[in-house]
Amino acid sequence: MNRPPSPGPGMTWPAPHRPAPGGGLAVLVVVTVLVALAAPHAKAFRGLVAGGLPTITAPTPSTTRPASRPPAGLSFTNAAGCRPAGDFTSPRLDHRVRTALVAAAGRYRLRVSCLRSGHSWFVRGTRRVSNHSVWRGVDVDQVDGHPVSRANPAARRLAVWIGQGRAGVQPSEVGSPWTFGGRPWFSDAGHQGHLHVGFPGPTRPGGGR
Repeated sequence: MNRPPSPGPGMTWPAPHRPAPGGGLAVLVVVTVLVALAAPHAKAFRGLVAGGLPTITAPTPSTTRPASRPPAGLSFTNAAGCRPAGDFTSPRLDHRVRTALVAAAGRYRLRVSCLRSGHSWFVRGTRRVSNHSVWRGVDVDQVDGHPVSRANPAARRLAVWIGQGRAGVQPSEVGSPWTFGGRPWFSDAGHQGHLHVGFPGPTRPGGGR
């Protein structure tokens, strides 16, 4: 085995080179920073390295329309076998039905007895599909705290008002205990105890036109 010659008198071999403590870690950090700065998504990181903080932005608001809450003048009942409260907040409800109810509830206290759920598919006694079945019809059984009947003048005024399109939407059906002499109004034996309001197709759900 060959040994290196001994240094001469008064001479010493230089000490072997050893890496500075943490040198490898420093190289790794530098490489990581360079890679991060070059990455396509590193805009915020580059701002941080330059001495600033990345901009914090609020989340983008959802484009989904929230379900509409009923106004103070509007209440619901399951007494007729329907479940109108849940239907009112459904995105499938035609926007004209909701518009008419909200507008009317600003003038009268209304109790809704039927929208879609629980209503028969066909108009009673016929094979015609009911507007209720396709989310375009509503029944109101109380106006200003009293049942709809020929003895309720508020219900009569509401039937005229809503049939004239005063709610901002024009119905094609307004059934009630009164005969006003032409469409959209009508009266028959099945509409002596509630107001029915229906709209023509096609269905326009939610809030869109």
